[in-house]
Amino acid sequence: MTNKTRNILKERLKNTQEWGEHFLEAEKHRLISKNARKALNKDRPFLGFIFIILYIPSRILDFVLSTFRWNRYRKALKEIEIIRKELNINNE
Repeated sequence: MTNKTRNILKERLKNTQEWGEHFLEAEKHRLISKNARKALNKDRPFLGFIFIILYIPSRILDFVLSTFRWNRYRKALKEIEIIRKELNINNE
């Protein structure tokens, strides 16, 4: 493997690792918002029930998008694993 290819792989590895870290941070914030919404609905159950019904389409869309986001994260983890193997194989 040439030095240029090795440097490109190292940069891609670094970027993918950073993306994974940012993804987990964003998911923590999404979880905080979800917990806040649940707590708010507990304070006023009837109003919370109405909002649950009104926001069903948004929640379904959020579920689908969340599935896609987590799939991208798992793909990034697999890329990290493959790039590390590639760098180690050519390092020896």
